[in-house]
Amino acid sequence: MDFKKIEIIFILAFLCLNGYLLWRVLDNSQNDFTGIATNQVDLIEEMQDEGIELPNFADEAHEVPYVQAEINNLLEENSSRLTNQTGIIENNGSLYASILSDPIKLSQGAELTSGDLEVLTEFILSDAILYGDQYQFIRYIPSTRQIIYGQIANNIPIVDGTADIIFHLNGNKEIISYEQKYVGPITVQGESRTLITDQDAVEILYQNNEIPTGAEVSKPILTYSRTLNLEDLSMYVPVWLIEVVTSTDSVLKRVDAVNGSVIQESSKETPSDSSSESSESTSVDE
Repeated sequence: MDFKKIEIIFILAFLCLNGYLLWRVLDNSQNDFTGIATNQVDLIEEMQDEGIELPNFADEAHEVPYVQAEINNLLEENSSRLTNQTGIIENNGSLYASILSDPIKLSQGAELTSGDLEVLTEFILSDAILYGDQYQFIRYIPSTRQIIYGQIANNIPIVDGTADIIFHLNGNKEIISYEQKYVGPITVQGESRTLITDQDAVEILYQNNEIPTGAEVSKPILTYSRTLNLEDLSMYVPVWLIEVVTSTDSVLKRVDAVNGSVIQESSKETPSDSSSESSESTSVDE
């Protein structure tokens, strides 16, 4: 028996088998990738076929850490130095409510202009607002006559109702009062986490039946939202905030930017102004 030939035959058979298995693995991987890409395209096309108006997606990867704020009484401790207003501390020191002695007059018309924001910025950075340099403009809601600013944490706004300034306007488009919440100094906790994209967040909402046919989806905003509230500290996680506007209402949807889960809490605004609020939520008219 020629053992040398048998050995060569076994080696060739082994190499052929390995080559075949490697080809199948690579082919399956390519098919899986193509399937995922096709599924992503199909979701966008499917939404468009249902008359859903979509924004331009950034579709970029973000790496963001969790942040933490320790419970404090900074508003209560410093509110006495504010002038030209009458204010009170509520909610165990976490909320400062103020009525202005001299209303701040904005431009005529229902829209919020860039000039209006310049007036507000000057006011927020003055001694009339505590820690005003730590807030940024978030949205204008004509139906409720409210202008909302959010506290910045790690260059990302907190938009969950725990760290905002809400300005109230009268019928003459004058700011007559405001309420402020301030969570205090922010510290980063742990390493940054890779987030899902803004497009991923919208697709997740659609797959969970959170976007009805014919709706308009505003551009997602990366925010922080409180996920843990203990006696001495609060923890905040990155969340995609997405406004979904229909013919009957305007709803804010939230998607956890780390694990992609839909956060069920949402807030509705009055139906009559829902179409205009969609474009005014994160921008102003020149």
